[in-house]
Amino acid sequence: MQTEIKHSSFRLTSGYTPRSTNWISIRLLNVYRLGLSTLFISQAFIEDSPLLNIVNLKLFSWVSSAFLMLAMIWMLAAWIERRGFHHQMSLQIYTDTVIIILLMHACGGISSGIGMLLIISIAVAGLLAEQTLSIIFASLASLGLLAEHIYSAINISGYSGTSTQVGILGATLFATALVTHLLTLRIRSSELLVQEREYDVALLSALNQEIIENLQAGVVVLGRNYFIRHINQAAMDMLGIEPDRTVSLKMDAPELLQALATWQQNPTRESPFLPSETGMENTQISFRSLKSPGQENTLIFLNDVSSIRNSMQQAKLASLGHLTASIAHEIRNPLGAISYAAQLLSENEELAETDHRMTEIIHQHTQRINHIIEDILQISRGSPTAMEPVDLHLWLEKFVSEFCLSNQAGKDCFELDIESGQVHILFDPNHLNRVMTNLCTNAIDHGVSNRPVHIKVFFDHNLKLTIEIADEGPGIKQENLDQIFEPFFTTSHKGSGLGLYIVNQLCELNNAAISVHKNLYNGTSFIILPSIYKPNLT
Repeated sequence: MQTEIKHSSFRLTSGYTPRSTNWISIRLLNVYRLGLSTLFISQAFIEDSPLLNIVNLKLFSWVSSAFLMLAMIWMLAAWIERRGFHHQMSLQIYTDTVIIILLMHACGGISSGIGMLLIISIAVAGLLAEQTLSIIFASLASLGLLAEHIYSAINISGYSGTSTQVGILGATLFATALVTHLLTLRIRSSELLVQEREYDVALLSALNQEIIENLQAGVVVLGRNYFIRHINQAAMDMLGIEPDRTVSLKMDAPELLQALATWQQNPTRESPFLPSETGMENTQISFRSLKSPGQENTLIFLNDVSSIRNSMQQAKLASLGHLTASIAHEIRNPLGAISYAAQLLSENEELAETDHRMTEIIHQHTQRINHIIEDILQISRGSPTAMEPVDLHLWLEKFVSEFCLSNQAGKDCFELDIESGQVHILFDPNHLNRVMTNLCTNAIDHGVSNRPVHIKVFFDHNLKLTIEIADEGPGIKQENLDQIFEPFFTTSHKGSGLGLYIVNQLCELNNAAISVHKNLYNGTSFIILPSIYKPNLT
């Protein structure tokens, strides 16, 4: 099936069109007129015609010739000129009336029977024209018949026509006009009703189409042999199918086809197929049987559960915000006491140098805890950050030195590789310190003791500045990589599950992106893409 998705305003998509002027009837009348005129003119060349009793051969020949020429002219006019339908029809009926009366006169008058041909012309006028026009045509034809009868009775000796015949034919013409018009009214009323029903069906079809196309859920309608009768844009997006190409479930969505086969074994199943059952990430599938006369279709609904996960994530964030707001006061009070006690202890002149170093470490880490609390509160409140230009080369060298000093680690624990020269990024220095401290601590904890943590700064193939923190440990399991930045997710019984979540949030606050993947050392690499500082030279 060639799937064509159109994004546009609401419109009818069926084949409904309003009733057009009936040019086909005019063309058929012209064919009849051409055949009749050909028959008449052929009789002019036959001596003692068996069909007609021609009294005035000269008049009959000229009139039948004119009838043939007019028939051809009217036929061409109906094909070429598509305007003035009622004008063309009126002129044709007028000329038919005059010609038939003249031919009747050339064949001996009303008794020849040619006048009966006027009934066909009046019937056509009653079917195609308004009632007033058909009555006018019948009146003119009756007057013409009466005038011909009077003229023939006065000027032709032995004339056999009677006024009764003229009256009967005239009354027949009026009756034909009335009956055909009433019949036309009924036909047009039925036609209008059919058109209204067709329009209603087209409107409902277009409305259903518009609703389906604008649904956030994906909808696929399958016919027999898994033939796709319809698929909306949402379903194509979920299945990763490009528009304007042939869609095949076997090629494009084998997981969906497998879930369908499972459902067909138990069609009474009400519960949807979860992503863990189908292997389709973030997609929940439901099947419904759609029966219609003569065929049975299957309706497939595809729901993106990522929105549900996002709602759960927002609920987690809300709970985290309430949690941090409630415990911040409880933590800061004892933290302030610890910091104040360490400060007083450091003022003791008799204190040994090593003890002074311990008080410095206490003071440094109480400040670090205070910064962490402030960062969590800042994330929960969404307050702005103090971004400023940071010389990445100098900052990283200083960071490694301070990290090794505060964590009592040797500088051989790190391998710093900065490909580019002086590069400035836009980042809150305190946030950058929290991010790098968390990532480097994790890299040391989960890496190999005798192998360094690699910190690299380079431009990737898209010329984006990249900071990579890589370890050579066993790495993170693939199923955990997608959840590694979620709050409260941890694979260690010692962790709280907030470290990497805070790292991710701090990066977002500084307009930076962070990702994680397996590296060449079979360990884990965290990739940070910060914003480069571009000074305004003007």
